[in-house]
Parts: sequence; structure tokens; C-alpha cells
Amino acid sequence: FDARMRRRLKLRDFDTLIAVVQRGSMAKAAAHLAVSQPTVSKAVADMEHALGLRLFDRTAQGVQPNQYGRALLKWAVAVFDDL
Repeated sequence: FDARMRRRLKLRDFDTLIAVVQRGSMAKAAAHLAVSQPTVSKAVADMEHALGLRLFDRTAQGVQPNQYGRALLKWAVAVFDDL
């Protein structure tokens, strides 16, 4: 298997994804999660690497989920709803 496919997404990854989408920026998500902005950026980059695709469109105003990010967001919300 490809190394990126062996990595499994964790609940923390879904929590980070939800926070970034809700707040529209990695810095704001980091403040909400009480972690550093580089920690959030790395978590997003690791998810994108594991999945082999981009999850966010990055702009000067922040980040917005693209079609893949929105699809993963639905799964993330469903996971937390089931918990």
C-alpha cells in the first residue's frame, strides 16, 4: 500500500476539520482548539496528504472547503453525531 493510504484519519482530524470550516481560518481554529496555528496547518496538510487531495481553497481572507472538504465535512459531522 501507498504510505499515505495507510494513515487513518482520527477523531482529532475531524474535529480540526470542523473547527477550520466553522471559523474560516486556521489561526481562529487553533485558538478555538487551544493549539498553535502550525499544529492546525500540519493536521490539515497531513489529512490532505493522506487523502491525496486538497480539502481547502486558501485565500488572503482565510480558507474555505472545496468540494472534497465539504464531502469530508459531512462525514466528520456524521461521525460526531453518531458518538
